[in-house]
Amino acid sequence: MTDHVRITDRPGGVRLVQLARPEKKNALTGAMYDAMREALEDADREDSGVGAVVFAGAEGVFTAGNDIADFVARAERSFGEAPSLRFIRQLAVTRTPMVAAVDGLAVGVGTTLTYHCDLVYVAPAATFRMPFVDLGLVPEAASSYLLPRRIGLVKATELLLLGEA
Repeated sequence: MTDHVRITDRPGGVRLVQLARPEKKNALTGAMYDAMREALEDADREDSGVGAVVFAGAEGVFTAGNDIADFVARAERSFGEAPSLRFIRQLAVTRTPMVAAVDGLAVGVGTTLTYHCDLVYVAPAATFRMPFVDLGLVPEAASSYLLPRRIGLVKATELLLLGEA
């Protein structure tokens, strides 16, 4: 587990998964991905008592996306399946309803995560950005498939190809 993801079961069957690494704008590490994946896997157990999972950030930031230094370090020392990939695969199969409460930055996988949620609450200060084209990367986790279904093909193409907020 990690101190950077706070998992709290609240009354009414709500599991809060809060990203709590404000000094790095909640940039995601392998340990954070593992903690979120485990929270989702557990929520799907029949005896968990969890009726919904809510993803939120801390201190006015949802997440700035991947912690690039952690991402590169893991790639250099391991040939196994990355924690980010295990989390993304879990998102696709989770049966428990998922909600995102987005305030502040939601960059890269932070934006992609919301496409897998059943409901997304967005604060007025929220900013979504998918910088894949700027980084020379292919959009992850079916975002190029899911986004057009959420907001339409023309707007999705604009956001994905221009990388603007």
